[in-house]
Amino acid sequence: MFEKFVGRYADPRLTALELAATIWLDGFYQLEHLLCTRAWIIKLWPDSTPAVRFAALAHDAERFFPGGPSSTPADGFDNPDYLFAHSIRSANIVEAWLQKQEPAPDPKFAARVRALILRHEVGGNAEEDIVQAADSLSFLESMDWLVVDWVRTGSYSIDQAREKLNWTVERIRPQAALKAALPLYAAALRDLEAAHTSTLDLKERRLVAGNRRLLLGLPAAGYI
Repeated sequence: MFEKFVGRYADPRLTALELAATIWLDGFYQLEHLLCTRAWIIKLWPDSTPAVRFAALAHDAERFFPGGPSSTPADGFDNPDYLFAHSIRSANIVEAWLQKQEPAPDPKFAARVRALILRHEVGGNAEEDIVQAADSLSFLESMDWLVVDWVRTGSYSIDQAREKLNWTVERIRPQAALKAALPLYAAALRDLEAAHTSTLDLKERRLVAGNRRLLLGLPAAGYI
């Protein structure tokens, strides 16, 4: 069922630092989302800087580690208390990880990565808007299954989950990104409306979404 995901995010342009980050985040159910966000950065802006691409790859890292902020449907998806707490915690965790790498990344690179992660939910300048847009596109494309899971587990109603999809599209600023988002949004809505009758194995889909070797098309062992 999941053969289509094998090697979907294989990319010879992945740097040693990016590959190390995928090892760090292996098993994270949002790893596919992070790889997809990086892929959208390259589609939207082929000449993007290494800092932009790395920030896209690591922007939600904090959710892999216990103790992060939480939110509920009643808070709204644009709740600044949650969005800022999430962004700050991700920036702190990624910054600490970068400082442990050998050789250590250039301080200007690390500082720019931190700034981009801090702004990935709200955008800002052209680079920050692209990261936010790529995050939104990736959510629509790679996490449609999670929206179905929310409904199937009773965490959200269909109407509440639809609000998340609406907000994801409405916050996109670059016109090229918005155009690309519309068919993904339509497909995600169709999946959402069919949530209660879907035969998708959500437990297995979650495992696929966090499987580094599968997503990068790597051998079962012996490859970093």
